Amino acid sequence: MRKRLMPAVPAWRRGHCRLALSHGAVAALRVDERWFGAARKAAPQVAQRLLPDFATAAADELAAHLAATLDEVGGKGLPVYATFDDELVRYFIVTPPQNGARMQDLRAAAGVRFQMLYGEPASAWHIAADWQAGGPFVACAIAPRLHTALQLAVKTRRGCLVAVAPKFVAAWNRWHRRLASDAWLATLQCRTLTVGLVTGAARRARIGAVRTLALPDERPPLVWLREQLERAALLDNVAPPAVLHVHGPQISAWQQAATDEPGIAVRWCTTGNAAAPALALSSKVSSGSSVLTPGTVDAVSSAGAVVSPFAQTTPLSALAQLAWSGAAP
Repeated sequence: MRKRLMPAVPAWRRGHCRLALSHGAVAALRVDERWFGAARKAAPQVAQRLLPDFATAAADELAAHLAATLDEVGGKGLPVYATFDDELVRYFIVTPPQNGARMQDLRAAAGVRFQMLYGEPASAWHIAADWQAGGPFVACAIAPRLHTALQLAVKTRRGCLVAVAPKFVAAWNRWHRRLASDAWLATLQCRTLTVGLVTGAARRARIGAVRTLALPDERPPLVWLREQLERAALLDNVAPPAVLHVHGPQISAWQQAATDEPGIAVRWCTTGNAAAPALALSSKVSSGSSVLTPGTVDAVSSAGAVVSPFAQTTPLSALAQLAWSGAAP
């Protein structure tokens, strides 16, 4: 009898898991698709837990925590889509060398650019990019320890790691074809705002630069945001945007003032599901349960209500929101 290569998944239970990693925490959601008379999509199951310090923890230790989080949502043997918080990655723009058409040339240019910007050898980082020989392209670097831990966790649970993307890249994949020529895209985290300076529109939209802004407090005023965007435009010698599309927790001050005052307006990217309004800037969780492809776009789904297995009235945390809206079908 042939040895089974993959675990048997009951025909009535198909779906996938989404993982979201941030500084010191991880969230997992399992989305089931049920058949044979049952509802096609059931409410996702959520699990969140704290993680050890990334700077000192070994890959095996991190993998054990990630695997335990997958177990809490019953994710054994299911496809996994992972999203990293932007605070865990480093973005930069690479200009390809002249007459450099080989992948080795592009990787060498990315390594030199990374070392110039951050003063560290690129060999100590895992670099992924939208490799392009015809013009500047965006790249990001992540610590190999995190990537290895994620692969080990999924492998030990006999799953399949389908996609891994930082939060900004996942947002870009989903929204870039809907951007006008005078709009930029940003992702909001607990402590930072990642802004993509966009050139072109729709299918020709490209990322001209990526800026990471440190938030002065949890809810900075709209005046601060507009000043930072105008400063970024001056640094890159481009016109400031008329609209900033933000993917992440909503800040009421930005939302209310955006329609009353002249200047840069703020629009929020919503995923079209019940989890979108239930956002919070804090990503604190309990200790227990509680590939860069910018040419692709995920269609906005209209999934059913999101219900936490712990309390139906408890909204998802910002970290769980990251998993819900991350790189997944």
